Amino acid sequence: MTLKTPQNDSFSALAKEFRDRLKGQQDILVTTHTSPDGDGVASALAGVEILRLLGSEAVFCLSGDIPERYKFLPGSDRVINWDISRDKKRTRALVVDCGSYARIGALTDAISPDAELIVVDHHADNTRFGQLNIIHPECASTTQILFKLIRELELPVDKKLADLLFTGLLTDTGGFRFSNADEEAFSTATELVKFGAHPHKIAEEVYSSNSLKSINILSDALRSLELHANGRVALMTVKNVNADEEPEDLSDYALWIKGVQASALFRLQDKLSRVSLRSRGSVKVDSIAHSFGGGGHPKAAGFTITDDSEVVKTQVIKALSEEVDKRYPHTANQE
Repeated sequence: MTLKTPQNDSFSALAKEFRDRLKGQQDILVTTHTSPDGDGVASALAGVEILRLLGSEAVFCLSGDIPERYKFLPGSDRVINWDISRDKKRTRALVVDCGSYARIGALTDAISPDAELIVVDHHADNTRFGQLNIIHPECASTTQILFKLIRELELPVDKKLADLLFTGLLTDTGGFRFSNADEEAFSTATELVKFGAHPHKIAEEVYSSNSLKSINILSDALRSLELHANGRVALMTVKNVNADEEPEDLSDYALWIKGVQASALFRLQDKLSRVSLRSRGSVKVDSIAHSFGGGGHPKAAGFTITDDSEVVKTQVIKALSEEVDKRYPHTANQE
């Protein structure tokens, strides 16, 4: 199968502009959204490697540390933690897998106000905050877009780069379980394996290398489980948990219950709490996340809160229940 070219813009022209803006440049900052997932981490690391292939110098800088489960990825040992280093401001940045400028968090302080921003992302609600925006929601992951850029620019792909690109695709399709795991996603995966990606090793590291603390967090989340809307909406809560300590896909576990169509995971902290929304079927949660100042995909979205969490929980349960009722007015869990 020949990989399809994204249809939103002339991809060849976008790839050429990407190359022309970044080739041979020095001191480029590469970053992604706060509390990064597998696609965010892998896309940023792959972005650094792509820039190296273009003769540029780049560094992956993040507010905080990358999750422990992604530290097996090549290049992860060179990530700069901005919260610790407070490194110098950059005038050129590549932002990947991030729907809005605010989502990079404290990294806004690492980028000059007049900096040139290049954005590569697959979120449909991306605010197009860069001077160059390569946004393709039809792609299953941002690493899939980066792979298209690589092929368009005729850059070489070694085993390390193939592993990075495969990791983003694997995690953003939920191990190829989600509905975005379409024909092209599998075709991309096949090509990456041909380039030397190691699917078994990557899956082992991401899904089967949890610490005891991660399993205890999962246990706490499951004990907190609540069902609402006749068993079609689920809510879980964990407290004072660092993102890098969570097991992969913690937000998805409630959807494994038969009859549950939408779920929310509240990660409560003293000052700032994070909420992840998930859904299945035709239920869409991105609009709900938007109403709380967040964003994401139709079936996976999130937002942060500083308000009373119990009040927000009530509001989220109500919003999810209304969305489920609208999509599935006659279904309910009979257990």
